Parts: sequence; C-alpha cells; structure tokens
Amino acid sequence: MGMNGYQYINDSYGCMLCDETCTSNTCDEGPRTLPWTQDYDNGENCTGDNVELCEANDTLGDVWDMWEVELRDFFILDRNGRYVTHFNLTSYNPDPDGAGECTDNYQNIKDLLISISNQ
Repeated sequence: MGMNGYQYINDSYGCMLCDETCTSNTCDEGPRTLPWTQDYDNGENCTGDNVELCEANDTLGDVWDMWEVELRDFFILDRNGRYVTHFNLTSYNPDPDGAGECTDNYQNIKDLLISISNQ
C-alpha cells in the first residue's frame, strides 16, 4: 500500500494510479490497481493510545509521525490491517536483476509476504 506524504496533499494522484490524466511513459501499460491512501496532518489519529505518537499540523502527517515513516518505506500489514514489519526500498532494492547483493532481495520479500499471508 502506498502512503502519500502530507507534503504531496495537493498533488495529483493520476500517475500513481496511471489513470487517464497521466501522460508519463511509466503508465504506457495503462491503468493499474494500487492500494493508495493520503496521510493528513489534522491530528484525528493523535488521540487515545496515539496521543504521544503524533502531533497535528506539524507538516509530517499523522501516520508518518506514528510509524516513523521515511520516503520509500515498504510497510507490511496483516489481513486485519495491523503492522507486521517494514523496511526501506532504497537500501533494500527489490530488483531481481539488480547487481550483486540485490539479486536475492526480490525473492526474500516474496517469501516474507507469502509467510505472512499464511499466518
């Protein structure tokens, strides 16, 4: 699932989903289904158990605060939407054709997703 950072709240999501508004060559294959959500910085998530985990109107977004998200983080949730684990795709390149140490990352991520789905 993609989590758009609060700083991009006014940007179009057309190219993330490759809808008809996108003219990027990354969308040459047409529309794609991609779970995507927008993080807001309104403090609605900063109540109850989360009161110490995030702050409204700090320009980071509530979920990015609570989960300490960085750009290109890949979060894995269980079937009930609960956090399982995460890692950063910049330092853990999933390209199966990548050079050297990156070649096993794709398979490792795939194996992790399969093991989590079987729980």
